[in-house]
Amino acid sequence: MQVTGSDYLDYDIAMEVANGLIESKENANFGLLVACGVNMGLRISDLLTISYEDLSEKTFVVKEKKTGKKRKVVANSAVLEAVGKMPDTAQKELGGKCFTSNKGTVYSPQHVNRLLKKYFDDVEGLKISSHSMRKGFGRRYYDKKEAEGKDGIPKLQMQFNHSTPFVTLRYIGVTQKDLDDMYDDVL
Repeated sequence: MQVTGSDYLDYDIAMEVANGLIESKENANFGLLVACGVNMGLRISDLLTISYEDLSEKTFVVKEKKTGKKRKVVANSAVLEAVGKMPDTAQKELGGKCFTSNKGTVYSPQHVNRLLKKYFDDVEGLKISSHSMRKGFGRRYYDKKEAEGKDGIPKLQMQFNHSTPFVTLRYIGVTQKDLDDMYDDVL
C-alpha cells in the first residue's frame, strides 16, 4: 500500500539515468533534478525552487511550500558531483534556477512527471511520479541503516514530518512481503 499511489525510485537506477542525462547533455537540467530529488528528499514543489546559488552553498534553507516551515538542506557529494558535471550556462553563472526548460521557464510538476515517465518507462511494474524521487531518498536511507543494523525510521519520520513510523514505512514502500521475509531472516 502506497501513501500517494506512486512507488519509490531505486537510487542506483535514478543516479545512473541522472548522470547519463547530464554527461550526454541530452537533458542535463532534468538529470540534475533527479540527482537532487533522490539525494535531498524534498517535495517537487520545494525542489523546483533550488538555484545554482543554493547548491554552491552546499547547505541552504528552503521554505516548504506545503507546511510553510523552513528546512535546512544539504547538498551531498553526489549532488555536488552532478553540479560539477553540468554544462556551463548563463543560468548557472548567474545563480539562476536549476530546473528550467529550453524555453527558460522553471519546470512544472506535471512536466517533471512526463519526463520521469519518459526516462524511467523501462522500470517495469512501477508507478513513477515526482514523489518517487522523495520516496527513493527515504528508501535508500532506510535500506542503508537496516544493513548497518540500525533503525532509520525515527530520522526519516522527522525528515518527512510524518505522524507515525507506520506512515513512514508505508511511504517508503515497505510491503507485506518485506515483513514476511523477516521470518527467514531469523534463521
